[in-house]
Amino acid sequence: MDETTADVTVLRREVQLLRHRVLYLEVALFRAVVAVGAVALVLGYFLPFLSATEEAGNSDEDETIALIPAIAGLADAGDGPFSGEAAMAAVVVGGFVLVILVAFIALVQLFRDRVSPRTVRIARVFGIILLVVCGVAWLLVFALAGHSEGESSAFSPATLSITIGGAVTILATALHPGDWRD
Repeated sequence: MDETTADVTVLRREVQLLRHRVLYLEVALFRAVVAVGAVALVLGYFLPFLSATEEAGNSDEDETIALIPAIAGLADAGDGPFSGEAAMAAVVVGGFVLVILVAFIALVQLFRDRVSPRTVRIARVFGIILLVVCGVAWLLVFALAGHSEGESSAFSPATLSITIGGAVTILATALHPGDWRD
C-alpha cells in the first residue's frame, strides 16, 4: 500500500510539473503573437502608405507617402479652393494614426502579468475599430491608385502591416486565457 501511495504522489508531482511547463509554453506563444502584432503596428507608421510606380516617371519629389509626414503635408497642401478638404484629410489621417496608437497600447497591455477582462475587452474593441479603419484605408488606396492612372501603386505596405496588427490584436484577445498566474 505504501508503494502505491508513493507512486501516486510521484505521478501527481509530475502532472503538476507538466502543467507548469505547458502554461509556460502557452504564455510564451501568446506573448510571441502579441509581439508580432505590436511590431506590425509600429512598422505601419514607417512603411510607405502610398508609393509611386515606375510609370510615374522619375521626378525630384518623394516617391512615397508615410502616415505621420502625411498629416503635416496634407494640412499644408490645400492653399487653393480645396483647403477645407485638405484639412479634413489631415484630420482623417491623424485619426487613423491615433487609432493605431491606442490599439498598440491596448495590445501591449496584454503583456502584463495580471490582465483584467476589461483590458481584454478594450483591446478587442480597438482591434475591431482598427480593422474597420484599415478597410477604409484599403478602399482609399485602391481609389487613389485607380484615380492616378498608374502613377501610384495599389499595394500599401503600411496598410498591410497595420491590418496584420489589427488582426493579431483581435486574435490575441480571443486567445488570452483568463486563468494565467493563479
